[in-house]
Amino acid sequence: MSVPSYSTATFTLNNSKRVGFNLFGIAALISIILSFQASVLAQVPIGTWQTYFNYSSAKDVVIIKDKIYCVTENGFFYYDKSNNESIKLSKIDGLSEIGIVKIAYSANQNTLIAAYQSGNIDLIKLNEQFEPAKISNISLLKESSSIQDSKIVNHIAINDNTAYLAYDFGLVILDIDKEEIKETYQNLGINGASIKIYKTEFSNDSIFLSTSVGIRKAKFAINVNLQFFGNWSSLNTERSTFVSYQNGLIIASETGNVSSYVNGKFSGILILPAKIEVIDRIVGNKYFVITNGTLNILDMDLLTFSKVADSKIKQPKCLRADAQGKYWLADYQNGLLSNLEGNYKSYSPASLDTLYQTRKDSVVVDDGGNTWIRGSGFGGIMVKNTANQQKFITTGTGFGNLPSTNVKTMALDKDGQMWVGTDKGVVVFDSPASVFSGKNFDAYTPVFERRRLLGNETVTSIAIDGGNRKWMGTLNGIFLFNSDGTELVTNFTEINAPLPANNINYITAEPQSGNVFIRTSKGLVSYRGTATESTNSQLDNTVKVFPNPVRPDFEGQIGIEGLVENAFVKITDIVGNLVYETRANGGTAVWNGKTLDGKRAETGVYLIFSANAKGEETLVSRLAVVK
Repeated sequence: MSVPSYSTATFTLNNSKRVGFNLFGIAALISIILSFQASVLAQVPIGTWQTYFNYSSAKDVVIIKDKIYCVTENGFFYYDKSNNESIKLSKIDGLSEIGIVKIAYSANQNTLIAAYQSGNIDLIKLNEQFEPAKISNISLLKESSSIQDSKIVNHIAINDNTAYLAYDFGLVILDIDKEEIKETYQNLGINGASIKIYKTEFSNDSIFLSTSVGIRKAKFAINVNLQFFGNWSSLNTERSTFVSYQNGLIIASETGNVSSYVNGKFSGILILPAKIEVIDRIVGNKYFVITNGTLNILDMDLLTFSKVADSKIKQPKCLRADAQGKYWLADYQNGLLSNLEGNYKSYSPASLDTLYQTRKDSVVVDDGGNTWIRGSGFGGIMVKNTANQQKFITTGTGFGNLPSTNVKTMALDKDGQMWVGTDKGVVVFDSPASVFSGKNFDAYTPVFERRRLLGNETVTSIAIDGGNRKWMGTLNGIFLFNSDGTELVTNFTEINAPLPANNINYITAEPQSGNVFIRTSKGLVSYRGTATESTNSQLDNTVKVFPNPVRPDFEGQIGIEGLVENAFVKITDIVGNLVYETRANGGTAVWNGKTLDGKRAETGVYLIFSANAKGEETLVSRLAVVK
């Protein structure tokens, strides 16, 4: 059925008022823009990604003026003291991936260095307000196949325009200006033995390394080749950490002894009854010491050592002080803590990573009231009806014809078909109720591009969106197929999308909102899809158009939501010229803001017409475009 034609002289607005097109001028456009402001704010733009990471597991912090940058287990954010606001950062904002281990700040280049678990390194250039402005990636370590040890950085030290990154395999020298790794120091032990490097410090004219064989030192000068093990000597042979102090170091040994090493001489400071995990400078000659999970302050001017006691401090990892002397603490349990307002409180964003943890694809009830249970220990699928009869579905003709008994997920679609994901692809039971009919109930295998649908993939999750499309999670990303699995709509991976990882654990589609929540092995994200649940009658519902107005800087998809099932949609200008036409996915249609000839729509008011397959229930909505 074709879309019905419409008059070009007058149009029905809001189903109640007829207005001639000549009444629409600049004033009307401005009025429409203002009237839709409230509805714009309530909508999540189509195609938008959002993150739901854990911001409580804080482990590193850097203070840059009024910005406090904090790293958590799979999150990254900064707190803006001037605006009293926490801003989350992720791949959506241009970061290379998730899983930052350490950050460090180079004041000379106004650049943050972020080192990831994978060995990846991002250089985050900040603007005058110390907010991220440009991100450059250095992937050399991540891509190197010659490094067999862990690529997780242990420490980052900044000296002039160079960053020194300590790894188990050696010391990596990064030129921040040139944005490149210029050297790697390895095998710096006695006689060139391989050693692990945990921390780097510079003091006086020397460079010091905390290593797996104690502290190694060398003269830090242009004419000294630091790649040659013979230029390094041992300061001690006990596993120790340290921090620079005056013309030397404060050294904290694994056994709890704290001493100073100044001008070549050792002096005892104190003996602690527990292993010292971290020692680092706060400000001046004041240091924080973490020992046995407790936070302490060592003041070398007052020669005092005191515990920082607060009920919120549970697992301290790193502490810094701002210009006002207030402490900012990365706590692995309670996030970014500070005594900025007196008592310690958290300044982390809310952690929503627990959303949709409970899977709903292990037990599914079909339209006939039969309960489908995917096996854990027994494999296959057990089906039970209301009469307490049971049927075991497994591999083989006549027994269900599953490609594998390793069933990972099940989903009932809007047509009443049961979709099943296994470690060998997808099958569909087109009539689930026939399992107890005594007739053939075998599943069929959808075919895509002449092959079994995802036959070479482990399908970990299947979700059905409002348009009856199938979101399929695998160990290699997400595949979105049309309703019958014959057409690939899109494919998301961590390369082309802000997915934290390709290993998809679970997908939940919200048919009403269009949001698709994706749980990966490295965290939860959501995607605002192009399909929602349809309405029974457009006359009884308000059709939402968003964003509205469309501003000059908007380059995404315009959503038209609240339509009847798979409605036909036409968009015209105010004099009735056809600008665009499409069909809804479920109850949502999208427009990229371009005309049929590919040009961006001009400034003006546009009318949106919608009709069902019979040409009934036409409706007009308005959309303002500002070019």
